Amino acid sequence: MADLVLRVTILAIDCAPLGASGRFLDWVVKTKVEQVISGDSTGTHFAFRVHSPSRSGLEVGKSCTLTARAIPGGYMVDENQWSGAPHAG
Repeated sequence: MADLVLRVTILAIDCAPLGASGRFLDWVVKTKVEQVISGDSTGTHFAFRVHSPSRSGLEVGKSCTLTARAIPGGYMVDENQWSGAPHAG
């Protein structure tokens, strides 16, 4: 499985239960995939969790490029990739 780079439009940001492994990823960002820039994805939608949509600069209706790192069982999205904050490595 390879990393994904997608051009997406944010459709919704929903409150969600606490994230896995004790991480406080309290929001689910639901997107529509407009373009697959790299990687292998045939899906039309992509969702991911973040701690703070506002800190990440995410809002409904916004279009952005999203990088999702392949991990066992799925993908991990660094919520700092849009905010100018240091990225998780």
